[in-house]
Amino acid sequence: MPQLDISVFPTQLFWLALIFIALYLILWKVALPRVTEVRESRQVRIESDLEKAEALKAEAEAALADYEKTVAEATAEAQNSVREAARKMAEDAENQRNALAARLADQLAEAEKRIADERARAINEIGEIAGDLTKAATSRLIGSEINRDEANAAVTAVLRESA
Repeated sequence: MPQLDISVFPTQLFWLALIFIALYLILWKVALPRVTEVRESRQVRIESDLEKAEALKAEAEAALADYEKTVAEATAEAQNSVREAARKMAEDAENQRNALAARLADQLAEAEKRIADERARAINEIGEIAGDLTKAATSRLIGSEINRDEANAAVTAVLRESA
């Protein structure tokens, strides 16, 4: 095998060293700068993306805070509206209850007045009828007639005593 021939070792070592140095220089001047450039551009892109992500995160947090503030304000406003509506309904119910109570009191007073008027009229009619009956009964029992005013006065006296 020619690779193991000792007589060609110095030339093989020369070419080995020459190719190694050439590859080293090519890698050092061409390949590694490109790899470094790609790596640095990726690093810059990653840092840029991270900065954008941080900015978007801050923007999202601000939007979330605004949303929560808006929701809290809307909730408070809704609660105030509900409270105000409940207060107004209670006030309206109280006003209606008072109006109904006043109307019922008026109707009751009117009914009591009518009852009192009817009672007085009935008592007067009973008094007149009783007076007529008393006059008729007295004239049949006694045989003499009494005048109507005396009979009515007697009936009125009896009605006052019983009332």
